[in-house]
This record gives sequence, structure tokens and C-alpha cells, in this order.
Amino acid sequence: MAHQRSNQKDKNMPDDNEMMEDREDHRTPRPRRREQQAAPVGILVDPEPRHDLDRLVLHSTVREDIAAALRSIEMREQLEAVWKLSEIQPQAGRCILNFYGPPGTGKTRAALGIAWRLGKPLYQVDYSQIISKYLGDTAKHIAKAFKEAAESEAVLFFDEADSLISRRVAMGESCATSINQNRNALMQELDRFGGVVVMTTNLFGNYDEAILRRIARHVEFALPNASMREKIFRSHLPSIGRVSADLRNVAMSSRGLSGGDILNVCLNAIHAASVDPDPANWRLSESTLLAEIRKVQAGKKAHEGRTADVNLN
Repeated sequence: MAHQRSNQKDKNMPDDNEMMEDREDHRTPRPRRREQQAAPVGILVDPEPRHDLDRLVLHSTVREDIAAALRSIEMREQLEAVWKLSEIQPQAGRCILNFYGPPGTGKTRAALGIAWRLGKPLYQVDYSQIISKYLGDTAKHIAKAFKEAAESEAVLFFDEADSLISRRVAMGESCATSINQNRNALMQELDRFGGVVVMTTNLFGNYDEAILRRIARHVEFALPNASMREKIFRSHLPSIGRVSADLRNVAMSSRGLSGGDILNVCLNAIHAASVDPDPANWRLSESTLLAEIRKVQAGKKAHEGRTADVNLN
């Protein structure tokens, strides 16, 4: 019986052919697993009436620069007739803008405002789909972004563009080949593209000089002054009848805050003022707004301190 059992083949054991196929499978290099090539590399966003540039609180110089850029697009035929622009810029309608400045100063909102004004969607690049660990794939994805924006007749939007177009890396540094390849691909696409591109960054100093030459306008989005801050507070407090505060004084106390910071102040203050069981009693006081301003200012100061410590180390 023992002899019979030893000669009897276990049904659960693979036969010789299966074992050979398995060994060959381990010896034969498998195609590397590629990232999703069919996935879009950006998101189409339809601007809304609230994105109208007239509703955005901007420095006058920013508004003038954006207006000039829009004229260059909307009046292309007249400009061509008078100035023969096609002889120096063949791509009709081409306009490449760079918005730079601290976070929360309205750069993304302005990009949406431009798209709204032009009656176009905004094609926002998705870096999780653009950037690849495989050599050469990121450059292909960059080209795909331009192609998809052109097919959609959209404003192409690179938020935090410095992640793609920072200064060239010396060839001896890590990943230099890939980084420089991606930058070159972006420059080539910018040269060929005939539409509107908006880039934003908080780190303008990191831009590569070769990229700078391809950008028509660099527009600085500075922090809002006191008058602008008051307007931003009013825009974020639509139920002004429930606000018992001197917003001019509140604005004066919010020095150093961006428009995004002020939005957070208003939201947090509204929540703090909405604790009474009866909504009819909800009122927003000046002291509540000032308390939320101090919290945001303290957080920004603490962040600046940590950043300074990191730089020293």
C-alpha cells in the first residue's frame, strides 16, 4: 500500500509541463507594468458666473495686466491688421501667462475668470496623472495635456507650475535626465500651442530661465491691502444683517492675511457664532471675527518660524 501511495501522483501537484511553464515564466522578463495610459491627465472645469473677474478683488495692476492679456486674444484680428503680429507670432490666439505670489491671493480664481470671460472651459492639469516614475512617460503626458486642452478648446491651467519648470538640473545630479527631459518637452509644447495657458506658482524664483522667455506676461498677486481686505470680508459675509462688526476695523486688524485666509476666518467665525439652539439668535460679533483672525495669524507665524528653522538646518 505504501508503495502504491508513493507511485500515485498527488492530484494537487502540478504536472511536469506546468512546472516547466512556471520556470519559463520566471525566466522570461515580463513587460513592465505601465501606468494608466488611457486616463486623462487633466480635469475639465466649467467656470461659473461667480468666477467673473468683476467679482474678484484684485490689485489694480493685476486687473490691468489681465485686461491687456484678454485684449490680445479677443482683438487678435484688429491687432493683426494694424501690427502684422503673425510675422512675429504665427500662433493666432496664443497667450501664455504666469501668475505668481503667496497662496490664497486669487491666482486660481483669476484663471477661472479668464476662462469665463473667453467662454471656454478650464483644463486643470492633474499632476498625479502627469508625473510618472518611468523615464519618458512624464514628457508624453505633458504633450497629452496640451493635446487634450486643444481638442477641448480650453484654457490650459498649470497650478503650482514650478513642480515642472524649476531650474535645470546639472547632469551629475539625481534624476537629472528625466527632469531636463520633462522641461524640454514642456518648452516644445509651449512653442507649438496656439491657445491660452495660465501657470501659477508660489515659488517664482525657481522657474527655469528658458521657460521665462516663453511666457508673455508675469503677473504678481500680492497680499491684499486694508481696503481690499474689507471688500473680501464683505464678499464672504453675505448675511451682513447678522454681522455686528465694524468691518473696516476688522480689515485693519487682518494685516498679512490673504483672500484665502479671510475666507477661512469668515467660515470659522460663522461656525463659532452658530451655537445657539435657535438659529434666529445667531449673530456674528466683531470680537468673534477678531479672535479667528488672531488664530490664523498665529498659525502663519508658527509656520514661518518652522520654515526658518528648516532653512537654518
